[in-house]
Amino acid sequence: MTRDLDLDVRFAYSANEAYDSLKSMGPKVRENYLIVIWALDTAYMVVYLLLFSSFIARFMKSKALAIFPFLVFILDLCENLMVTILLIKFPVESHVLGFITSVFTTSKWLVVGFFSVSFISYLIRNYVLKNQPNLNLNR
Repeated sequence: MTRDLDLDVRFAYSANEAYDSLKSMGPKVRENYLIVIWALDTAYMVVYLLLFSSFIARFMKSKALAIFPFLVFILDLCENLMVTILLIKFPVESHVLGFITSVFTTSKWLVVGFFSVSFISYLIRNYVLKNQPNLNLNR
């Protein structure tokens, strides 16, 4: 499937855009999309959750960051549930369901972005900057 049809990778789409995407897919692609989001995307979510949670628990002093992988997992799971409902109900359209699906997708990407920035800043502060030699330039 092309990236422009996949709702998982979009940001802040409207209900109309979601349904336009589903219409563009065709019946076989919609069927495959449903299989992919529960087979591949769910596996990805579990790997993401376990990888980042264990990395944070093992190497980082900031346990506050540990909530982000769980939050992404929950938002992605809710997104998949909503996309599944859209696909099962299709061609019947519900703009409320389309909007809720977009809210979960957009929230997921906002949390991923915030986590990425927090994670990178934590690594820079605690590993890059702390391990720099003291450069005394005022000699």
